Amino acid sequence: MGIQTPSVLPGMSGRAKSNMTEYLVLLLSTDWFLPYWTEIGIDIDEGKKAGIQQGCRQIIDQIAAGDNSTFVRSFSGHHRQEAESKFLTLLRRWEAEPEVSATFREWENLSHRELTAVVECATLNAEVPSADGSGNVPYLEFAIRAEVVKAWETHSLKASVFRDICLSSKTAWDLRTQKLLTSPRTLVNQLWRVLLDHRFRAFWTDLQKRLTSQQRQELVSWYRAMVKAKAHDDRPDLIPSYIS
Repeated sequence: MGIQTPSVLPGMSGRAKSNMTEYLVLLLSTDWFLPYWTEIGIDIDEGKKAGIQQGCRQIIDQIAAGDNSTFVRSFSGHHRQEAESKFLTLLRRWEAEPEVSATFREWENLSHRELTAVVECATLNAEVPSADGSGNVPYLEFAIRAEVVKAWETHSLKASVFRDICLSSKTAWDLRTQKLLTSPRTLVNQLWRVLLDHRFRAFWTDLQKRLTSQQRQELVSWYRAMVKAKAHDDRPDLIPSYIS
């Protein structure tokens, strides 16, 4: 089966650079994610956290203006700029820029293409043990396979992370945020993609210690060959920029 790559993120208009500020604002507004802000790099005292959570809800209320389809129909450039401006004002009000600004900048600059490439290569890691030349999977030498398997065991991240916590929350606000997007899983799926990017970057840093430069290039070539076999086409966009 060929690789199915959506052209846009759910609930967003098509852009090569998919700013995810709106997803961050939605995520920080929820009840289910409130205990887990450190997972995305935000370590902040409870008073500021509660204030930012409520402020994010106000931002969503102001932008949606009672129309819950706003986030699904099209989060326009105007809405995005408005959300960013209001969010930065919120951080200044709570003197929380030192704790939150790095995470905000990261999500602001996230690329849909890069996240999709990370998901693709992370998924391909499961096929590395089969790359021994005995089947249809392109060959990868044993020494490389062994190090990739060991490293990925350390850094892999299940797609179900936070899913049950998100979907089991029955607070009025969390149920509302689920309706703001195309699926109840949309927000938690985008969170997983961001966390997987963190894990894959750590995995690649680990491999830089385990493999020679030539071996890493062989691995990248293997990823490319696997992508081409699945997509029936060269897809350099499905290889993370920081490994190619």
